[in-house]
Amino acid sequence: MEDSLGSRVNVLPLDCLARAVRLPVDVDVALTVFANGCSRWLATRLHGFDQAKPQQLYRTFVATGGRLAVHADRMGVRCDQRAHNPLLRKATLDNACPPIPWLGNLPVAFEYP
Repeated sequence: MEDSLGSRVNVLPLDCLARAVRLPVDVDVALTVFANGCSRWLATRLHGFDQAKPQQLYRTFVATGGRLAVHADRMGVRCDQRAHNPLLRKATLDNACPPIPWLGNLPVAFEYP
């Protein structure tokens, strides 16, 4: 099962999470499938990246710096200045984000320099 799933999912090797932390294979497979789904969702929201591989999405959008700030009315996610910020702004990833219950139901708002 892991071999057939590993050939379809291209986010993480199926055993990379279990190497550092002892996890049952079932949890490892579930996390891998979940990460692949998140990657595909992000790719569909970003114009021109719908066919991008997960590694490219990670390098370009996820592995970037920024700051979190909790304000009275929102949680602000301020992204560092990058060439791809206009694509993130256009994707409006925070529009459909529900309020965060464990943070006093604050909504998430992305801020770009």
